[in-house]
Amino acid sequence: MKKAFWDRIKRFSGDLSREDDLLVVSHHDADGITACAIMVDLFHKLGKEVDFLVLKQLDSTTIGKIVDADKTIVFTDMGSGQLTLLKENEIEDFYVIDHHPPEEKHERQINPHFYGYDGGRDVSGAGMTYFVAKALGHEENAHIALVGAVGDMQDSEGRLHSLNRIILDDGVTQGTLKVKHDLRLFGRQSRPLNHMLAYASDPFLPGLTGNPENCIAFLQNLGMELTREKGDLKSYVDLTFKERKKLATALYILLLDANVPEFVIQDMVGEVYTLLKEEKGTELRDGKEFATVLNACGRQEQPEIGVEVCLGDRDEYWRTARGILQDHRRMLREGIEYLKGMGTERMRNFDYFDSRGAITENIIGVVAGMAYGARILDPRKPVLAFAEDRDDPSFLKVSARANWSLVRRGIHLGNAMRECSKPFGGDGGGHDIAAGARVPRDRRDEFLRCVDEIFEKQLKN
Repeated sequence: MKKAFWDRIKRFSGDLSREDDLLVVSHHDADGITACAIMVDLFHKLGKEVDFLVLKQLDSTTIGKIVDADKTIVFTDMGSGQLTLLKENEIEDFYVIDHHPPEEKHERQINPHFYGYDGGRDVSGAGMTYFVAKALGHEENAHIALVGAVGDMQDSEGRLHSLNRIILDDGVTQGTLKVKHDLRLFGRQSRPLNHMLAYASDPFLPGLTGNPENCIAFLQNLGMELTREKGDLKSYVDLTFKERKKLATALYILLLDANVPEFVIQDMVGEVYTLLKEEKGTELRDGKEFATVLNACGRQEQPEIGVEVCLGDRDEYWRTARGILQDHRRMLREGIEYLKGMGTERMRNFDYFDSRGAITENIIGVVAGMAYGARILDPRKPVLAFAEDRDDPSFLKVSARANWSLVRRGIHLGNAMRECSKPFGGDGGGHDIAAGARVPRDRRDEFLRCVDEIFEKQLKN
């Protein structure tokens, strides 16, 4: 880490540690939930009074929930893109710990972009919060910060980079994390082997995804025993190294024969992160699965459950979180099926679809991202997905998704969402590969044309 950046974090952390009676406000995705938990845990250990509030976004509608808070507000994984909003609402007693592109500098803001780091790849919101805690002598939540990074797709190129590796190394040194190169399909820990293949969506496995019978036959043809000695079904982590290598090779050939894009195949194998203190065979044992549990809690409007799980609950809150995850998975399957039937519409430089109430705003972005893996979307184009804004029926929520191939060609979704929402009375922002916006329903088509023009300029540059 650059010395100037670490010095700034230490000064910021010192100022923050002198505050009392605090309210942590964070984002409702896995990164925001882990960031919130790290900060709440830090304040508890510092002997501070602290409450927390997790929001799906900080905008002109939700700002009302904190305007009258008679506390020092600490924003985690949000705030840098809303400094003007805070100023307009006369909120002055606050701190911002964020990794999203900032609107401007502020003495009570810590953000990696000012020091040459990319918040979309180098460090997550949870990572930034971890560094604040580390500067105050508390490094014990490195594993939680890593879950935030994975949930923020910072390992989308197969491994974590830059500042994220400092956090990873801290966790490995502490004995809470293990990292190795392996197959990255969801369910390595918690699902029977055939179910891991049958429910795979990132990537979609032709002939296997959605077909449990074919998955069993596929595995048996590889000579794999599907049950343990006691008769229960094996999971991926029960396989030997030789069996794992054979399975990865077979899946590679399957995808190659189906003409799946090379970047999708390559993403199937990479770093996997094991949380060594968690029970084997549970979702919390694997970084990617842990993040999915937290995303489910946020998307199903119960993010506080995820925060409590991050803070160590393995009883009531953990049981509730697992139930939420099951409901979340069902809704995602229904969303993908709806999109398959409805299809997408096309502008010159991107595809889009309007779910018209059939897919909720809470999961529309996840469905859009999964649709790449399911081969519903053209991987050569970004996608915009529209959902009803439950807080204000006159607005639409927009979720934008891309892939690293598009980002390398110049696409930056966050910039496009920010530039094209404000002229029409909305707001937006985010990262290059994943972003969102909120726009008036009657300005949707103008917004689409604006985004098309912005993408064209980005691709030319």
